[in-house]
Formats: sequence, structure tokens, C-alpha cells
Amino acid sequence: MYAACDLCGTPNPKRLLESPRLDGPLVRCRNCGLVYVGARRSDFTFAAGADDERSQKLAAQVATLGLVDHQIEDAERPLRIRADEERLQRLLRHVETHDKLLDVGAATGTFLTVAQKAFAHAIGIEPDPITSAQARAAGLDVRTGTLADIEQTGFDAITMLHVIEHLDSPHAALRQTANLLTPGGALLIETPSIDNVWFKLAPRRWRQLIPDHYYFFSRSTLEQLLRASGLEPVEHQKIGRHVSARFAADRLRRAGVPGSKALQRTLTTLRTEERTIRINPGDIMSVVAVRAR
Repeated sequence: MYAACDLCGTPNPKRLLESPRLDGPLVRCRNCGLVYVGARRSDFTFAAGADDERSQKLAAQVATLGLVDHQIEDAERPLRIRADEERLQRLLRHVETHDKLLDVGAATGTFLTVAQKAFAHAIGIEPDPITSAQARAAGLDVRTGTLADIEQTGFDAITMLHVIEHLDSPHAALRQTANLLTPGGALLIETPSIDNVWFKLAPRRWRQLIPDHYYFFSRSTLEQLLRASGLEPVEHQKIGRHVSARFAADRLRRAGVPGSKALQRTLTTLRTEERTIRINPGDIMSVVAVRAR
């Protein structure tokens, strides 16, 4: 039995596929088209908490699937900061008052480090106790918990960067987000887009199929969800970012593209793995929505 749609409540979704990269079968709502994991085996959603056993099980699955090369990920930090600066600029186009910002799923606080230059009070909430502690050790105001633990209201801006796909109920989270925003306040969401050529051509190898991703939105389903939560979409775009050639080759490897490992070796031989390029695979979307005044 599959769970009913989180967006419209329709039961009996259509089964799309099974993949060892997911925590259960992928299904599509027959009414609104939302794509989601229909039945969870382990439940790695943020709402489930961040206990050691669950975190270790998730880490073990990611390692078994070979999804993350931590050495490559760590080397991308300077370019990730550049991406955070671009995110901030997209948000600021729709923010009038720069007083309070909340970053949901703040992790170690890399975005907050950039955002605090534009906002008087930039705070974060992060369910994982280890990464939130690292953020606090760096001098950032990041609390351990989830949206349900935020007691303040009147935020001028809220960000959810690669967060909504991890949630137990995006609908419930966005309704709460709308209540936390001041009238006219803006929400920036960045999340995988199911509307992309990679999913159409090789759905089981799409790079965004990972064990703790539970929801996959199109522009249509995300905008429906935002409006149902009291938020009006004002900007949408498929976004890219600057990455190293090494990182781009690793993402091709993760997608199972033939020849990607040979490409990695060639980049190393030619000493060009650090070269910066800008890529836009078309499978990540950025959406800004505002609360009605």
C-alpha cells in the first residue's frame, strides 16, 4: 500500500520504478502529478530525527552505492561559496527588509556565512547535531532541530536549499514556513526538478535518486504546493553553478555515464582537474515565493 499524495491527498498513486538508490518505490500521483517515494523502508526524513543508528545506516547505504566521494566534495568548498553568493542575490531581488533570515537545513552554515553579510540577524536550524555543532563552533547561530522548533516569527526571508525533498511532509513544512514569514517576506527553494532529460532517458540512473530523497517536484507541482500553503511563486529558473572539472566528471560517474572514469584519469594526467567550468544539467530548479501582504 502506497502513501497518499502529500500535495492533494489522492490515494493509489501510479508506480513508476524501483531503484536501489531510493528508500522505496517511486510513484506518481494520478491527480496532481507529484512524484514521491510511495512506501519508506527506513525513513531517513528530517522529521525522523538524527539518531546515530539511523545516520550510520544512511551513511552505509550511500557508501555502498558509491554516491559520494568526500575528498572531491570537500575540495569544492570555495566554489560552493560562490554558488551561495548567487543564491543570495536571487533572494535579495524579492526582499525589501534585511532584518531576519532563517536558513532551514543549515548544515555547517556555509550559506549563513554569506547571508549574514546582507541580514542583521541570520539564523539556521539543522536536525543533525554534529553539523549544527560545527556551525556553532564557527560562530554561527545554528540551532539543532527542525522547523517545529522555531518559535520566532516575522522573518523577512527563509531559505530551503536542497531541503524540501528530504522532508516528511513538504506541505506541512511550507504551511509552517508561510506562518513564519512576515507579510511580503520571501522564501527561496532550491530542489531537484523531475522535469529533465536525464530522468526521461535513464530514470533509474538519475543522479538525484539517493536514499534520503523522498519528493521530486516539477515546476507545476511545486507551484501548486506553494499556493496551497499561502505563498505566491514570483520567480522560477533552472540553475547551474561553477564546479571543477574533477567534480563534473565525478557526477558523470555517479550517473553511470560510460567513459566517466577514463575521463577522470585523463583530467588527472593532464592536470586539468582543478579547471573551473560552469554547468547546468537542467535538473535543479530555484523558486522564489512570497507571502501575501
